[in-house]
Amino acid sequence: MEKSQLPFFLDSQEGASLEFKKSLEFSEAIARTVCAFANTFGGYVVVGAEKQGGDTLVTGVGDVDSAFQKLAGIVSQIQPKPYYEATEHAIGGKKVIVIKVDALPISEICFLKKSVFRRVGSINEEVYGLNLARFLQQRGTLSFEENKSAAKLEDLSKEKIRLLLEKRGVDSKKHEPISLKTILASLGVANPIGEFYLKNAAILFFAKNVSRFFINSEVRLVKYRGNEKSIETFESDQRVSDTLPKLLDKVFKEVKENAGTFARIESAKRIESPMIPDEVLREALTNAVGHRDYSDPNSILIEVFDDRIEITNPGGLLPGQTLKNFSETRKHRNPITYRLLNDSQWGEGLNLGVKAMYRVMRQNKLPDPFFEELGGMFRVTLFGPLSKRRPRPYGAITERQQKAVEYAKAHGSITAPHYAKLAEISHPTAITDLNELAAFGVLKKIGSGRSSRYLLEQIKT
Repeated sequence: MEKSQLPFFLDSQEGASLEFKKSLEFSEAIARTVCAFANTFGGYVVVGAEKQGGDTLVTGVGDVDSAFQKLAGIVSQIQPKPYYEATEHAIGGKKVIVIKVDALPISEICFLKKSVFRRVGSINEEVYGLNLARFLQQRGTLSFEENKSAAKLEDLSKEKIRLLLEKRGVDSKKHEPISLKTILASLGVANPIGEFYLKNAAILFFAKNVSRFFINSEVRLVKYRGNEKSIETFESDQRVSDTLPKLLDKVFKEVKENAGTFARIESAKRIESPMIPDEVLREALTNAVGHRDYSDPNSILIEVFDDRIEITNPGGLLPGQTLKNFSETRKHRNPITYRLLNDSQWGEGLNLGVKAMYRVMRQNKLPDPFFEELGGMFRVTLFGPLSKRRPRPYGAITERQQKAVEYAKAHGSITAPHYAKLAEISHPTAITDLNELAAFGVLKKIGSGRSSRYLLEQIKT
């Protein structure tokens, strides 16, 4: 850590990535914090300081060499050992040690003795039982789609398998009789080594009756009259269940029918168009089906109002993703599902991207999509022509954002600190503005965290 950052740390409050400890005598607590930081987003432990009533009291660590030796012993209790860097700093005649802990790769976790900890706010939470299983699934250490299924070969539809092969450009008739085991193994939905078994992904794509195995391979579609959700405005409620490609086909059709079409006049001609452009709706639906958490028993919920469509799926953003950066950080909770949806020709939804959703909505003079994380759920709201939200013109940016564009054009790139100083705004506001320009395709974000910078990028039309 740079010495210039220490005053900022000392003025900050403890939280998801920062903790103060008076001394290394609190060895068990420090070990838990290091383990929790490594299993979450990384962070800093400042030893030799503590918080008292919101103020920071620097106590110092005494013998620094002994402190480093003791720290090494504390961290050695954690397996696998996370990467950390400890640096010595002097402040007010006293010495503190700042421990920088790197986050482990998303597919790994570390244990303190036999316990797993994660960081939740300023608390180190021990994770066990069902919560541990969910935590491992969220990190990709346990994968729902890779898990062994109780289904047998006779539970699968050969017709659905043939259809996927044809969409991949394979003429199944030339390969009769079809060797199901070989094909399913090549698709990554069966284990061919040792005991042959089907993975959950095979059921999601090829089961004759998917509801027999998974009650959550369905979408609940609710229609309301008007713009409010109430018993009085409730109009219809239906559930659609099927293997994923067929589920998407059915739901796309049903949502379009429920949303209806809208007329507008262009060049003295009446033009009928869907409430939400097809490519944006396909993207939203495919993302909900492809990225949802299938270990969660809840269904995907789609609510259609006169002015908008809300799509809510179980499973929040993955570790390392935030609402500000998820459009730039491509991660897949369900990589097999992602690949097979591509093979099923629903991949254009997964590849369209958030940037293009903004672009298409603006080209159609509709408000921007709105994304939310709701306690383990993720929601996108698509606003139609009747929304009272003001659409932003395609390619339009604010005068303040224009300063960032001009700076990037002149200097090759721009960072949030430079932009904050240039526009005389706060650092968080600067990050929001620059991430919005990246979402529009005006700038391209390079790097992450403090090393992030933004390059000029032409908007694709």
